[in-house]
Amino acid sequence: MSRLPRRSPAALLFLVLVLDPVQGLALYQFTGEEYGLSVSGSFNAGLGAAVNPGNSWLAGERHDVLWSGDLRLLADGYAGERLRCRLNILQNIRTVRSVFPTGGFAPSDVERSSLFSQEQHESGNTRADLVLDTGSLTWGTERSALTLGRQPVQFTVTSSFSPNDFFAPFAPQQFYRVYKPGVDALRYEHRLADLTQFSLVGVLGYEEDPDSANGWRREPDWQHTSLLGRYVRSAGRLEWGMLAGVVREDNIVGASLQGELNDWLGLRAEGHFRDSHQDTDSSGSVLSVGLEHRFASSLTVRLEQMYNSFGYDSIAEADQALASSALAPGYLGQHYSAFAMGYEFSPLLTGELLFLRNWSDHSHSVSCYAVYSLADEAELALQVTLPAGKEPDAQSMGSELGMQPLRVALEYRYYF
Repeated sequence: MSRLPRRSPAALLFLVLVLDPVQGLALYQFTGEEYGLSVSGSFNAGLGAAVNPGNSWLAGERHDVLWSGDLRLLADGYAGERLRCRLNILQNIRTVRSVFPTGGFAPSDVERSSLFSQEQHESGNTRADLVLDTGSLTWGTERSALTLGRQPVQFTVTSSFSPNDFFAPFAPQQFYRVYKPGVDALRYEHRLADLTQFSLVGVLGYEEDPDSANGWRREPDWQHTSLLGRYVRSAGRLEWGMLAGVVREDNIVGASLQGELNDWLGLRAEGHFRDSHQDTDSSGSVLSVGLEHRFASSLTVRLEQMYNSFGYDSIAEADQALASSALAPGYLGQHYSAFAMGYEFSPLLTGELLFLRNWSDHSHSVSCYAVYSLADEAELALQVTLPAGKEPDAQSMGSELGMQPLRVALEYRYYF
């Protein structure tokens, strides 16, 4: 493994972009009759602080200072009328956190081959990686298309909780969702009619490998391969969807619904039933339903409720499962609520608020998020997350959201 020099070219480029947020254009753009290519990029720099739960077996330190830097190179091209390509290369450097949020409230660990990941540096508290986040080829037309390679795969229609997002889903408190991580997949899309779509997706699975660059093996584990089909049809004001297939050896049957019930109220719902034949997993269902409304003042209000049959009735049950090494992945509780509000204070300033509640252990959290536009291609984002609940100790996890740190983070973003 190579080590990053103390003064790397990437660090110098980061500094230049931060100090000079002028209006930017694409790095390169060519559009012809037969060929075309557009190259652009983005840069994120974040600085934050976390106060970890006291007396926690999860925490190394009571207080953490966190920082990160992302530099992305994006390319989109086409050849003729049928061939298109997409590329997203990520250079990341960050601090390694001493506290990791648990379950579904943590950013998803992306299960994909380590072949396109290079660990450049790792020490006790910092790490740098070069990753192919997206790299795919698409062959087809507007009616029918086949995409091969590393690509985002998403079937969700809800916002805070996303039961039908099986591959690298966002955590509820992740407000910035511009770049969804890609997984190694083959996808076929076919438009059956103007308002009817069919999708068939195969996603490769991998075994864990702690010694690899990203924690997964290079070669696929064919037994963990996923295959899902989805049928979507719009009728009236509503879009109906059905999906079925196999996700990591488990049979999945699900559905989704989104649209406007009337001119005032919007509805989003999704869920699935998982039939597991594995000794370590159980069968069950997950369902999320949300109602939303946008006022004329630009205020948006959304309420979501999720039922998770894989969760526990109480934190005591979760402690028993942890003690026997049978703790189920994902959300720990069975019933959750999310209340979100968004408002445009001015053309330059927008804000969001998210309240999360775990009814199984009575923990909750409040997250506030604000974005200020500095220029056409530059913005500043501030997020504050305040958890509340019983904190962990030597005998118990305490509560799911009580294990999370109080966190304040400031992030600068620049697009070029």
